[in-house]
Amino acid sequence: MELNTAERFYDFLTNFKDYQDYLDSKITPTDLFYLKSRELARELVEHSHKGMILSREEFEERKAAAEAAKTEQSSVFYSRSRPKTLASAGKELKDNFLKALAEREEANRTGKMTDGNKIHTVSS
Repeated sequence: MELNTAERFYDFLTNFKDYQDYLDSKITPTDLFYLKSRELARELVEHSHKGMILSREEFEERKAAAEAAKTEQSSVFYSRSRPKTLASAGKELKDNFLKALAEREEANRTGKMTDGNKIHTVSS
């Protein structure tokens, strides 16, 4: 799955523990050599003297949005607790084969049944 530019940017923000780490990532060894102070270097970066820099509020907002999106994405794809709509739900099945499939559908989707003869419980 390829990420677009905005998704890559938001994913980049989740790599930082806090706003100070984000500012530190913009500071170079040369900055520290001349300024002699990490705090002073952070202030200069924060005031956009080193290009486009997010404000503290923007950083917190975008980082929270990125983490929420990541959490939502992982829960959508990997959650066994989310409700599942069965394909056979609400359908009047006349064929015996389809009825047999419908009876096994929920157990197969939840991992309780892996084939037609044995019932296995999957532990997560």
